[in-house]
Amino acid sequence: MEQSIEPKNEEVQDAANNMEFYVVSQRKFLILFIGTFGMYAFYWFFRHWQLYKNSTNEDMWPIMRALFSIFFAHSLFALFEAKYQIKNGEAPKSINHLATIYVVFSIGCHICGRLSDNGYGVPFTTILSLLVLPVSCWALLKAQSLANYAGEDVLGESNNQLSGLNYFWLALGALFWGLVLLGLFAIMMGV
Repeated sequence: MEQSIEPKNEEVQDAANNMEFYVVSQRKFLILFIGTFGMYAFYWFFRHWQLYKNSTNEDMWPIMRALFSIFFAHSLFALFEAKYQIKNGEAPKSINHLATIYVVFSIGCHICGRLSDNGYGVPFTTILSLLVLPVSCWALLKAQSLANYAGEDVLGESNNQLSGLNYFWLALGALFWGLVLLGLFAIMMGV
């Protein structure tokens, strides 16, 4: 019985050692998250799940886990913790609360956005949905720090530069930011 348990533990250990996650610098993360009005979070979750799938050969759909990130944030953050523990031999400070913060604030942002879209509480619901953005950004950025550490690139130097595609998404984000600010201005002026 002991022998049948040992190989399984070794298999789990090997799979955990092979886990890979998306590495990105804090600077680039902040620029893309804020510049794209938080839409970068979708890509962020997708890349983490895609690299995890490729490194472990687990049967999953990374795109679905990104689309429904509120249901998979806790499991992703737990994988960051597991990888850190394997690399360092000790458990990191838990980031489970960051996943909870992300989920709660994402749902809150969606609710405020829907209320605002239907004319309820405008402009307060619109402004409130904008104020939620930095909190979600902070929670994901803190989780990314652990992913970078586990990936042995603490500063994310291997993914610090913005690419042409990043600039394209930032241009679309700037357009979106402009429309949001113009809409807020129109609401405040009573137009």
